[in-house]
Amino acid sequence: MSHSAENSIARRPNPLNSPMPDGPLPPHVDGCFGCGTRNPAAVGIALNLENDRIIGHFTLDERHQGAPGVAHGGVIAAILDEASGTVPTTMCVPAVTAKLEVNYVRPAPLHRPMIVTAILDRREGERKLHIHARLEHDGELVAEGNALFIAVSPDHFFAQGAKEGDIPFFGV
Repeated sequence: MSHSAENSIARRPNPLNSPMPDGPLPPHVDGCFGCGTRNPAAVGIALNLENDRIIGHFTLDERHQGAPGVAHGGVIAAILDEASGTVPTTMCVPAVTAKLEVNYVRPAPLHRPMIVTAILDRREGERKLHIHARLEHDGELVAEGNALFIAVSPDHFFAQGAKEGDIPFFGV
């Protein structure tokens, strides 16, 4: 096992102080590539909140292929971003990805169940959330990511085209 994998296994989540109960999370937007139910290309990640940790289950198919039989690296980055972005969502903190660093460890197979997890690694001031995510297949690390999310006003999403009721996680 790599040193990086050993470090990430030992990581404990910081408390999210989430107002949401542990359990299944609804898609944050129906058309989302990661968790949406109305996007034909969606990964379809079923996300749960469990003990200050985001856990998602999914299986990739040909829509997500890079090389034959394995997922495209950009899809893997999107999955890590999706899980990471769910951390501030469960905290009811509107936030956007500012930086995502991905470490690819092994190919992600198609047609095999995988698990993605994300935790709040640390919070820096009021706006910066450092989040760590892991993607695993059969208990083996496939990829991991370290993300920086920046808290924004809900107005940020309205400026991009969101309408009243589109972002219920934030009460708007």
